[in-house]
Amino acid sequence: MKRFDYEVAVNQLKLGKEKKLNENIRYDLIPSWVQGNDFLKLFLPYLKVIGDSREQDKWVESACQYYGIAFEWAKKDKKANTENLKEGDYTFKVIFGEREFNFVGVVAYERKGSVAEFYGNCTGQKKVKGTSDRERIKREFDRFTEKGYKKVVLMLEFGEKLTDLIGLQFEFRGEGGKLQVKNTFHTIYSAVMSWKQPNNKGFDVIQSNSHKKLFWLFLQDCYYYFRNEIRQECIDKNMIENLNVLNAKEIFG
Repeated sequence: MKRFDYEVAVNQLKLGKEKKLNENIRYDLIPSWVQGNDFLKLFLPYLKVIGDSREQDKWVESACQYYGIAFEWAKKDKKANTENLKEGDYTFKVIFGEREFNFVGVVAYERKGSVAEFYGNCTGQKKVKGTSDRERIKREFDRFTEKGYKKVVLMLEFGEKLTDLIGLQFEFRGEGGKLQVKNTFHTIYSAVMSWKQPNNKGFDVIQSNSHKKLFWLFLQDCYYYFRNEIRQECIDKNMIENLNVLNAKEIFG
């Protein structure tokens, strides 16, 4: 099967690829398994990761600084008329010269860094009288649907695949402050499997025990979403037909 050509589409749409947003990417530090010339040369230099300024763990910002990826915090500032991210912890922009593709309110990445916290989200353990973590996280995901998000991704900082969520253990302080160990059994796995279905909350999942690996999975996920947006724009402008088997090089000449 022939494939859609991202670089040809960027050229055909006359995106300003000669004016890069960022010239400081540390390609020498990028893991060898991260492949793809389009991703490395025609996406990363135009990408800006956006984080919610209320984020507690700022490792994504640190990773962007380390690799030279553009980053900014979305924060509430009345004078500047700016806001926090209303939903999710991260999203992104892609800027080709004067053309900006802004996915705030369209694509959201929700980070979960603690097994103990997420277990509470899944079980409904009460922390505030009259409410539960399970009710709160379900309301969060419902807001994504209500506000018409096109893509929501759960970023899990534990496990390399969904089945790794079975039988996780974490420590917590029980009665009297005594340290105890809890086994999650199938609780987290079954909740995620149910919530991720299109007829429930319908989110995607990326995960890794390694921040380094999760960071690059995150950026590649952004790339493939953007790539499909570019493809759809070409279709809408009658530059290509809506068929996966078509090769843009053949069509564009």
